[in-house]
Amino acid sequence: MTLASPIILPLRINILHNLVQVSAFLFGALTLAIPSGYSYGPAILLLASLTVFWRPSYWGSMPREVKILALIFFAYVFVQGLSIWLDGGKLREFDRPSRVLMVAITLPLLSRYPARLVSLIFGVAVGACIAGSIAIYDKFYLGMERAFGDIMPIQAGNISMTLGLLCLCGYFWYKSKGNVKIAMFMLFACAMGMLGSFLSGTRGGWVLLPLIILTIVNHFRGNLCRIDKIVAAVFGLGLLAIVAIPQTGVSERIRVAHSDIAQFIDGGNKNTSLGIRLQLWYSALNAFQQKPLFGWGNNGVRQAHTEQLASGKISNFIYSFNFHAHNQFLDEMARRGVIGLLTLLMLYLYPLFICYKHHEDDSLLPIMLAVVALTLIDYSLSQAFISHNSGITFFVMCISFIMTAVSFKGYESDI
Repeated sequence: MTLASPIILPLRINILHNLVQVSAFLFGALTLAIPSGYSYGPAILLLASLTVFWRPSYWGSMPREVKILALIFFAYVFVQGLSIWLDGGKLREFDRPSRVLMVAITLPLLSRYPARLVSLIFGVAVGACIAGSIAIYDKFYLGMERAFGDIMPIQAGNISMTLGLLCLCGYFWYKSKGNVKIAMFMLFACAMGMLGSFLSGTRGGWVLLPLIILTIVNHFRGNLCRIDKIVAAVFGLGLLAIVAIPQTGVSERIRVAHSDIAQFIDGGNKNTSLGIRLQLWYSALNAFQQKPLFGWGNNGVRQAHTEQLASGKISNFIYSFNFHAHNQFLDEMARRGVIGLLTLLMLYLYPLFICYKHHEDDSLLPIMLAVVALTLIDYSLSQAFISHNSGITFFVMCISFIMTAVSFKGYESDI
């Protein structure tokens, strides 16, 4: 026993460390590659975490900022669970909040054995390349109206955009370290991820895109050089080509959006794609005003819709359509009131605070954290992004992988 113990302990540590790296890589690489691909990496991580998460030494060794993240996760799960219970909901409604709980369980293991930078960024890059390839295949070979049309174009297109923007961060990082070959691979992966979003026609993911790109460029401004101007020019021409070529469908999506807004304003047709969203936002805001503290609940909100229909505030069409508000903030306000909105804002804004706290001129992980948070805010303006399994799993897992790695200062040498 005494001879075996010194061998068994390092072996167990090595296995846990390797499982974390495998799960981190697979999380990014498989996110859009196969059905529910975003869940395979987290599933491996969860199984590994079940062997250690209950140990006080693991929780005690967590950095303070990761403990706060865990508390935010638990607060979100508690508010969601309490709302479901008060609303008389069924156990299956706890499916999505339970995913946040499961990710919280992985934080002690991730704090002890953080994902290496190469595991994270190369997984994301492979995933972005796969997403772009699938989008090209769907759009130009299968002739789908929108890429990822066989799953969910909005969710997949948004995730593809996030993967691409994370690779843009990787491009600046590796270029600043003199690794031009990997930098060029990251730039290619960035283009593929963004292309996946454009071919999906997911306009909600383009609203804050200029702001997010400027945030990334500003973060790495100390390392910009002439080649970056050339890259920017090529990228700009590429974006213009994507918009100009009719086969991509981007210009048509932009034209339709302009037409939808015009028809909504003049009252010609309020039941266009954007017009429906605007009516749903009004419906959710009206429901929130009636029960501002804790909202109506997932099922009770239907009562609010019925009252709105009876009073003529929404049409029969919107009443039949109204399953969520197509805006994460307004939807949360209607269902869980101010309390739900506050927990949601903590979940969204805490990563930005950590990015600011760890901000350095050429650091990679903090800006990746900010990109995940900013893209989530962007998507949530026009879609209940984390009300879907793909959205909630992708977001909280990204935050957990990156934030626990941020606390590990040795990542800077992991080029």
